Amino acid sequence: MKKILLLSAVSASMLFATNGDNLIALGAKARAMGGVGIATYYGAENALSNPALIGKSKGTEFDFGATLFMPKVKANGVKSKADINVIPEISISQKINDNWSFGIGMFGSAGMGVDYRGHANLMDARTNLLLMKFAPALAYSNDKFSFGFAPVLQYGSLDIAYKYGSTQVGSGSSDDFGFGFEIGMTYDVIDNLRVGILYNSPIKMTYTHTLSVASQPFSGIFGGTFSDKLEQPATYGAGISYDYGDFTFAFDYKKIKWSSAKGYKDFGWKDQNVYALGAKYENDGTWYAIGFNHAKNPIRNYAGTTPQTAALNLFNYLMFPATEETHYSAGAGTNITQHLSLGASLVYAPKKTVTANLSGIGLPPLTVEHSETSLTFSLRYDF
Repeated sequence: MKKILLLSAVSASMLFATNGDNLIALGAKARAMGGVGIATYYGAENALSNPALIGKSKGTEFDFGATLFMPKVKANGVKSKADINVIPEISISQKINDNWSFGIGMFGSAGMGVDYRGHANLMDARTNLLLMKFAPALAYSNDKFSFGFAPVLQYGSLDIAYKYGSTQVGSGSSDDFGFGFEIGMTYDVIDNLRVGILYNSPIKMTYTHTLSVASQPFSGIFGGTFSDKLEQPATYGAGISYDYGDFTFAFDYKKIKWSSAKGYKDFGWKDQNVYALGAKYENDGTWYAIGFNHAKNPIRNYAGTTPQTAALNLFNYLMFPATEETHYSAGAGTNITQHLSLGASLVYAPKKTVTANLSGIGLPPLTVEHSETSLTFSLRYDF
């Protein structure tokens, strides 16, 4: 299992995600619909969004996809070299009997990074956080109600390196495995109206000699070095999906608890309220979808006039500028054969500009620009 995760992680290196460091969604349909997936049935893809919905499976489905992620990040006009990434996802759902279904999801779920090597004015900074998840799910479903549970194995890797004066800071990448779980439920209020809820537990991760080493030059400012613990936060949410003829309309709300996650709370990240809207038309094996996703930037922009607040601005906005807020999406798909279908989606996040004050450590202001374009392709086979 470790080898599989590591091979997948290599292909997802330097990924730059969008709700904080989380992708807005996984799978072509979910991304096309702005990230909705708590109450919206997609098939095997739901192993990546709400394990309860795999209980609606009709037989066996296999979904393989990848997202070509193309962030454009600039700091004081210098473009980060970490600008193209491939994020894999595999999902399987299997109907066991009339009430029980089983599913598996393996996917790149989150991450961020920049590469300013060769630019001394930006401290030759290079960062890379990537996360992969493996989640087997079991779901129970009857005519109206479904419940799903998935234990989660998470692989993570973190690397932080920069130059402080003439000193090279950083001791290489560190990785870890963590464990958590996901619980979801859905209820069909009427035949064409479904509601759902979802909870993702926090996952504790420790990246030895990373954050502690990176914060060492600023230990006098912070009163010590940072812990190497970087916990992926708990997330909970609710969704609603309504079918009207060949149309589906859906809305999701999620709360991402950055402020209580170890590591992120040390850097002052705020909780995010994520709002997603999607609409889909599907008929005779062909679908078209559009979507919208919004969540405010979770990173505090401190006054920066004291050494501590300026150093926090430097770490957040130079090294981990997860500042994107608004995403627009669209997608389409069709059956190629009776059992094989192809889907694709486009997500675009327009440029977000933030200027951070670094005067407390004697540096000029830092202006960060961040925009994103991503293409997702998926193949689904059912039998």
